[in-house]
Amino acid sequence: MKLLFLFMSSLFIFLNCNEEPTEEIKENNQLFDNEIMNPKIIISNTTSKIIEANAHYLKKNNDDDAILFGDVITHFFNDKNEHISILTADTAKINENNNNFNAIGNVIVISDSGLTLKTNQLIWDHQYKLVISNDSVEFTTKEKDTLFGVGFESDMDLSHWKILKPSGVTSRILN
Repeated sequence: MKLLFLFMSSLFIFLNCNEEPTEEIKENNQLFDNEIMNPKIIISNTTSKIIEANAHYLKKNNDDDAILFGDVITHFFNDKNEHISILTADTAKINENNNNFNAIGNVIVISDSGLTLKTNQLIWDHQYKLVISNDSVEFTTKEKDTLFGVGFESDMDLSHWKILKPSGVTSRILN
């Protein structure tokens, strides 16, 4: 009897260990058509480089967006090929059809002039050359004023910006 119980227990444990993985695990271990370590992606127009993005890893299926994983660092350039801002994020998706760039997770944009934007998700619209977020944002000015809100639009160097539903704090002494 003890032998039968031990056999049944072992069989139960063995069968449970060989269950199919969950859909989430299958998706994470999905095979992709293209996988690249330490990729460098450049988006340009006819005269200059606009974006240069680096990450630890890129995965892409032929008909889908390219996905950059791990310490995504993206440099933005103006029409004169001058560096204007840098973006960091956990992950980014690049749409090859319209060259839009979607940064996801711990997104920080720092302009070369000292403005800083923090959010969880940000889209760079290639056609209009705008960064857009529909998420909560924290924006810090050169004077160290911090503004909060939901929704954000700006040019790539953060010089012409708009926060929707704003609130804020200033450290300046007001007269």
